[in-house]
Amino acid sequence: MTRKARLGRYFWWQFHDYMLHQAPATAAIVTMYAYLTLMPILNGSRTNGRRFDVATLPMPVVRELFADLLASVMLLGTLFATNGIVATDRKTGYYRFYFAKPVSAPRFYTNAFVANGAGLLTVSLALLVAFALLVRPVWSLSFIPVVAAIYVAFAGIGFLLSTIWRFDWLSLVSVAIVSSLGWGMWGEDPGIRGWLVHLLPPMHRAADLYVYVAGTSSSFSWTTQIWLTGYGAACFLIGLWILRTRSLATQ
Repeated sequence: MTRKARLGRYFWWQFHDYMLHQAPATAAIVTMYAYLTLMPILNGSRTNGRRFDVATLPMPVVRELFADLLASVMLLGTLFATNGIVATDRKTGYYRFYFAKPVSAPRFYTNAFVANGAGLLTVSLALLVAFALLVRPVWSLSFIPVVAAIYVAFAGIGFLLSTIWRFDWLSLVSVAIVSSLGWGMWGEDPGIRGWLVHLLPPMHRAADLYVYVAGTSSSFSWTTQIWLTGYGAACFLIGLWILRTRSLATQ
């Protein structure tokens, strides 16, 4: 009971730490991206010279914009949420203070993973409300489940990379780029390249879920949801196994 209470206090400390540091950075960058995406629509650069103001934006354009922004929230949000989640503590030596008390590393970093996920969900809901107030309401019951599933999918990969080496943020970006390019070029290849590409996470298919949340598509891709979430969960479990078997003092 004592250990559970201690881990519970760690959770709120980790959640507070996320909301104090990663949350403002995520919100600020997404807001800037939203502005840079919206302005070409309003001034006609992306609409064949037809100008709009926010109040007169056609609903299909609003839904397309929403899906685009949701994609940026999830990629950037998971990047910030998992950046250095294990690697920074190993590099700075903070783990010596965290584990001076009898708390296991896998349980501590599971706490951090969940706390950061809760923080990202909080930021996502705040941005959803901001979008409704400033642009147009786009409500969907699938919003929270999809955000949670994509967090597990992307952040699970980031978590695994963070247990392996210190440049986890660069690795996650590289995985996203290589995965998108590989699937685009050889996803349908019946040969060895196609088989190798299928070992990469199908991160590009998350767009199928974003358009459903935005209301652009009426078909929910359960295959994509299960594949992405399963891939991320498997990576997360491998990361926990590494934490259990590899000393944090190992560089």
